[in-house]
Amino acid sequence: MAMTAAEKEARRYHRIKTVLFLILAANLAVSLGKGIVGWSSGSIGMVADAFHSLMDGSSNVIGLIGISLAARPSDETHAYGHAKFETFASIGIVILLLVTAIEIGQSVYGRLTSAAPSLPEASVLAFVTMGITIVINVIVTLYERRAGRRLKSQFLVADARHTVSDIYVSFSVVVSLIAVRLGYPLVDAVAGGAIALVIAYAAFKIAHEASFVLLDKIVIDPAEVERICLQEKEIQGCHKIRTRGSDIRSWIDLHLIVDPEMPTKESHRIASKVERRLKDAFGEETDVTIHIEPGRKT
Repeated sequence: MAMTAAEKEARRYHRIKTVLFLILAANLAVSLGKGIVGWSSGSIGMVADAFHSLMDGSSNVIGLIGISLAARPSDETHAYGHAKFETFASIGIVILLLVTAIEIGQSVYGRLTSAAPSLPEASVLAFVTMGITIVINVIVTLYERRAGRRLKSQFLVADARHTVSDIYVSFSVVVSLIAVRLGYPLVDAVAGGAIALVIAYAAFKIAHEASFVLLDKIVIDPAEVERICLQEKEIQGCHKIRTRGSDIRSWIDLHLIVDPEMPTKESHRIASKVERRLKDAFGEETDVTIHIEPGRKT
């Protein structure tokens, strides 16, 4: 027996939550390892990177809450559903990232302005820890990105892009540890500052992409919608095309111009054919609203 659209959506959200639980476990393990080693060695870079990973775990928790809310079906007061909760969860990540960037920046400032700063220790354990966490982050990034695209999850795709920044951050920490061993301990503080900037930039990117959904940016080229509509020879024109939504689901509103003497039954038949063409082109879940206008008499 075929599943209904609501059942398919519920299964999709369940799979997204499963992915987030697995990534949460990985992020907590990575954060704990880097935090312990970084704290014991006095490396700002490693501690900063540990906080970065901890924020990843926090973002996973926010994502789980957001996905749970987004999975709720439409109701009398939310006719378009609750899908935007997934986007609001992305904004939660932005706030956490900015707080983390500020905290790291303060640590860096304290290290650079201190009269007698504590010097980090670039131990073999520190290098091994960073190597392991880089491998884990690469695996997490690939897994989350593929899952996000397969499940059409804005949150998973955004979080995967953020995890890519973790990899670069970890590499910068390794470089700073090498510099410490070579006798340049202040490079560790500089690396911490660079990490703070990377985190702030990641926050900006996620906020920028979330704004597309929250502000109902056009998601389908109006010219392409018009081209599909005009494939029906009875249609004289197509205008006032508006689209919004996300990769998960889109909404299309448009006006079709037909012969003013066309019977209501016939205009309805044409509107139904246009709706079918648009769903075939942009996805079965696409919501299409069509208004019929009288044109010139043929």
